[in-house]
Amino acid sequence: VIFKIQVILMFQDVEKVEWSSVFMSQPISSPVILQFGHAETLLPLLSLMGYFKDKEPLTAYNYKEQTHRKFRSGHIVPYASNLIFVLYHCENAKTPKEQFRVQMLLNEKVLPLAYSQETVSFYEDLKNHYKDILQSCQTSEECELAKANSTSDEL
Repeated sequence: VIFKIQVILMFQDVEKVEWSSVFMSQPISSPVILQFGHAETLLPLLSLMGYFKDKEPLTAYNYKEQTHRKFRSGHIVPYASNLIFVLYHCENAKTPKEQFRVQMLLNEKVLPLAYSQETVSFYEDLKNHYKDILQSCQTSEECELAKANSTSDEL
């Protein structure tokens, strides 16, 4: 549930960008949106988005055959990791859909999109790919549920 909320919040932040400023060729008051977390939150978020899926799950019996698996947490999110979404505004776009493109970088390296293996996508296509996640989570209800179930035994 928490990771669905992260995906939704990520898209909501992108939607908050002042599109009218972009269209009017005026400076954007917040050209960058930063969210911070830990490897323990980034890895499940990437998994939810469809990254690093292996055909065969890792088990105690196939460990030797899985030495070249995609899902290797130490490689995906080493001690210091980052996931960057770069939103490009294309001034010469012919259609509204073509105006915005997105590129993802994981640890400063281009991350091909999980659903197409392309390195750049139309923002609308990215949003459409994750629409089931975006529509299936009611953030206000989920956050209230999380508050009700919280304990105060954290360090």
